[in-house]
Amino acid sequence: MEKVFNSLSPPQRFIYPAISVIIPMYNAEKYIGECLDSILAQTFQNFEVIVVDDCSTDNSAAVVKSYAENFGGRLRLERMLKNSGSGAMPRNKGIYLSRGDYLLIIDNDDAITSTALEELYSVAKNFDADVVACEKYYQISEQFWNDAEFRKKLQPLIWRPGSFVDRPTLLTDNILERLHLCAKRYFVWNVWSKLIRRDLILKNEFYFSDTIVDDMVFTICLLCTAEKFVLVPNVINYYQMREGSVSYNSNKHDEKFFRKYVKAFAAAFRYLDKFLNEREPFRGNSYIKYIIFEICWSELLVGYLFHMYNQIEAYKFDKILMEELSADDNLALAAYTFNMGATYRLRFSQAQQHIAALESELARLKAKE
Repeated sequence: MEKVFNSLSPPQRFIYPAISVIIPMYNAEKYIGECLDSILAQTFQNFEVIVVDDCSTDNSAAVVKSYAENFGGRLRLERMLKNSGSGAMPRNKGIYLSRGDYLLIIDNDDAITSTALEELYSVAKNFDADVVACEKYYQISEQFWNDAEFRKKLQPLIWRPGSFVDRPTLLTDNILERLHLCAKRYFVWNVWSKLIRRDLILKNEFYFSDTIVDDMVFTICLLCTAEKFVLVPNVINYYQMREGSVSYNSNKHDEKFFRKYVKAFAAAFRYLDKFLNEREPFRGNSYIKYIIFEICWSELLVGYLFHMYNQIEAYKFDKILMEELSADDNLALAAYTFNMGATYRLRFSQAQQHIAALESELARLKAKE
């Protein structure tokens, strides 16, 4: 790992904790306090907290330092040597410095329920699990974030259609079946929805790739390496939809962002391709790679592609795909993406024509009134 960080606080001498809570942070002075408050309120107290500051330019670090006494030596503030521009490197540093048997990696502007650590750790110990993953979470827009009454009425976000587990359930150990479920968007990609055994990451030597789809890549690595992957019905995360955050960007549908996203998509595939080629039974398995194509493409499609058809002319759209996906002679990825793009473009055009016809008919009926 590139050494681009240093420590603002020396390690404390104490018995290794059960859980390390890792929080990457950048310019979060308005939010980091509530995030730390939610950790302080935990019914399970055998934890450490590692906040990794990505060279914030506001008072985020001062806010974290003000909490040091409340945590009684269990809070560490670390600092990157230079701004990395994403949460990947701060997360990797947090993993490198962690001591817990399990890791919970959360965002600096989110919060967790008061029983979150107790619930997930109990399941982890009962199953001797490598990963405990939540299927649902609470999502709140920034305007209602501090509204206690609004939170009481919250319903869990339904990530996908279909049934959910009603008790802790061990996922199949068949990797192909897991990846097929991935391709159907069966799992919540976000890493903050999972309690992860630290040794699983260290033993298999994977990390967060520096792309804007790093959670997706990391979750696929977990699914490919975890012997015991447990799904739970617990809802423990409060996810904040905040204007200006990395995951919620009002300018995400412009041409510049799309190029960046396609570049990240290609980088994510290359990372996963290398990851699989270094391991059995994936090495040289073209079928596995096809499924990875499906997963990466569906993530690109569902997140952004439909919006881009309205924003970018077709020839520019294709030009961006060709320039970014044919890099490193990755012609298979480029060909697959163009074929999928053509299929979905046709479906999208048909949908647009149907909508236009309905609008025309409504206008005609209204004119008659």
